[in-house]
Order: sequence, then C-alpha cells, then structure tokens
Amino acid sequence: MSPPTGECRRILVVDDNSAIHQDFRKILARSGQGVEELDAMESMLFGDAPPRSSSTRFELDFALGGEEGVRLVRDAVREGRPYAVAFVDIRMPPGMDGVEATLHMWREEADLQVVLCSAHSDYSWDELSRKLGTSERLLILRKPFDSIEVRQMAHSLCEKWELLRASHQRMEDLERMVEERTRALAEANARLVHAQKLEALGRMSAGLAHEVNNPLSYILSNLRHVVKGLEKLPCAEEGLRARDELRDACRDAVTGAERIERIVQDVRIFARMDEPPKEVVDVRHVMELTISMAARALRPELRLVREFQEVPRVWGSEHGLGQVFLNLIVNATHALAGREEPMIRLGIQRREDGMVEVQVQDNGSGIRAEHLSRLFEPFFTTKPVGTGTGLGLSICHGIVTRLGGDIAVESTPGQGTTFRVLLPTASEQAPESAMLERRRSGS
Repeated sequence: MSPPTGECRRILVVDDNSAIHQDFRKILARSGQGVEELDAMESMLFGDAPPRSSSTRFELDFALGGEEGVRLVRDAVREGRPYAVAFVDIRMPPGMDGVEATLHMWREEADLQVVLCSAHSDYSWDELSRKLGTSERLLILRKPFDSIEVRQMAHSLCEKWELLRASHQRMEDLERMVEERTRALAEANARLVHAQKLEALGRMSAGLAHEVNNPLSYILSNLRHVVKGLEKLPCAEEGLRARDELRDACRDAVTGAERIERIVQDVRIFARMDEPPKEVVDVRHVMELTISMAARALRPELRLVREFQEVPRVWGSEHGLGQVFLNLIVNATHALAGREEPMIRLGIQRREDGMVEVQVQDNGSGIRAEHLSRLFEPFFTTKPVGTGTGLGLSICHGIVTRLGGDIAVESTPGQGTTFRVLLPTASEQAPESAMLERRRSGS
C-alpha cells in the first residue's frame, strides 16, 4: 500500500547536536540544488527510472534529547499523526541515551522504525540485542553517514511502516468480519434454540393434552353414571346395590382426579425450573433424607448399597437435589420389578476434575438403546400408559443443569442402569449468606 503522490511521511531526528539536525534537513528536505544532485546520483546507482523520492516528501521534526523525542512520539500518536521513522543518536548526555529512548518510543508507537546513529562503539550488537531484543524495526547507522544511504533508509523504512499499518488495518478488518460473523451465528443459534424450545413446548402441550384427556374422560364418564344412577334409585334393597356401584364409580373418579393433580404438579415444577439456587448443600445429607423419604418404595427384599465418600459441598438447592435423587431412586425401584435379587447402589464421590458425582445404579431391566437419547425429553416415558407423566427426568435434567451440573445415563438391557449426576463444588465467591451458613456449620 504505497502512499498517494505528494504524501508527507513523518520522520523524527533525535540528536543533541543541532548541526546534525541541519544535515538531515539538507538530505531529506526536498529543496535546493544539492537535492537535485543527490537525485542524479541515485539515478546513476539504481537505474534510469525516476527514484521513489520524486513522489514522496518527508515532514521532519527534531528533538535535542531522548526525553523530548519520547514526548514528541507520544504527542504524535495522540494527534493521530504518528512518525514512521526515527533517526536516534546513541550518545545524548546527560539525559537518557538513544537505546533507552528507543525503548520508550516503542512503548508509545510499536511500529516505529528506528535507526540508531553513532560514531562510537558504545554498544556491541549483542548488548543492543539484550536491551532492545532482536527487532526487525531496528537498523544501525555509523557516523559520518552517507547522504544517499540516509535517503534510501528513509524511503525503505517509510514504505515498510506503511505496509505494516496496512497489514494491521487488514487484520482489524478481518477481526471485525469475524466478530460480525460470530454475532450472526450466535443470533442464528439463538433463533434455533428458540425454535427448538417452541417445538418442545408444542410436544409438551400435545402430551399434556393427551395425558389430561385420558383420566378426564373416565372421570366424566363415571360422574355421569353417578348422576344417572342417583336419578334412578329404586326400592331399598336395589338401592343398596346401586349405592355400592356408585361408590366404586366415585372411587374411579377420585383416582382419575388424583392423576390429573399429579400431572398438574409436574407441569408446574417443569415451569419453575429457572429458579436460581439458594444455598450451600451437603450432598450426603440430602441423599440420606431422600432415602428416608423413599422408604415405602424400597421393598424389604431390595438390597441398598451406600458408597459415600467425603466430598465438598455444592452450591445449589437442597429441595431441588432431593427431588432429583428421589425421582432417580423411585425409577430404579420400578426397573427392579420381577428381579430375584434386586439391588440399588448409591454412590457419592469427588472426580479428578473437581466435580462431585452422585450415582444411582440398579440391576433392573435396563433401557433400550433407542430410548436413551430421549429420556430427558418432556413427556417421553418408557413406562406403561397411565403409570407416568414423562416429566420426571426432564425436571431432573432442568434442575441439575440450572445448578451448573450435568446428568447422564448408561444402560444395558437386562443388566441395569446407572444415572450420574455431576455437580460443581461450592465456589468461594458464593453469596454472603451461603458463606455465613458454611461458617456456622463448621465446614
């Protein structure tokens, strides 16, 4: 990316000798017979084509010390008119020398091309490399310097500086394009997720309508039968027999109504899955409480194995985790129906990645491979019609993921199933109330 014809490229000369300033002005400023003679010499050395200097002018600034040079570089950057090249003398007593000034100038303008000028061997190349690093932005010019050499350095380094700035601009453009594409992809992904949620909501609504319709149909049928029966009550003896029939019909209606109530409760829980966690939780304590609550579902012949390790607390919801563990344990008991030696193993351990893992394992009937990927979908169930709403595992998945964890399942038909609940440990940045609770409990 070459500059337009007549464009000024800014050059800074830092030298404590004002006579050197005049020398650079004579060499780089485009006026006078001496410059024409230099152009002619360049043409002889580099060919008959017009030299690049014919279309480029330099704007020169001068500083008598390193501190002043650094200030000029800083001001130029703030004004949006940075220098392309700086010719810097190494010896500039009593202030900072050229090497130190170069370090400070590079901090202000990283692309600045620097030519260190010296008539003495103040620094060896190894010393300069240690102080300034091996940089492609640095050249060495020995005094007394050749005028053509200075001009060619100025042209070449300005061109290099322009190319660097063009490459930076290109990188910024590419980064902006990547950010725009990333944002577009994120928006598209958000729309996809929203569409998937709407699809899941549609499936949930269809499942809910189906689940509610079945018990509601026989509730209405039985209640209508009760009404008709009550209207036709005959004599006393026949009335007693009719009363028994009506009582059975009412019991069926109550059973159906209770099922509707359970469905409604599950849907309400499903709708409240976005509630934030509230407390620091002792997972082992929650599991023990859950075992007590599930006691009626644990048949006497069932062998319950506890494998609880010492684990840190997790930041979550005791009620929510209790609901997850209870659902998994009850599901395990259902899978054990008909097994001769039913067994449930409950395990709690800390993984190498720091997560706390809770396992609920059974040796029951297992789950078919084609069903595993759908277990956490709303209203999907492998239980017989009328025995489950299909919301239990979906609710469990929502609770666990909202706590920052995950839930997975492994199963082999005929051998059993293992659910793994992964939970993050309580963060030191937990809310103050949770931290106070941890101190009170002595953990």
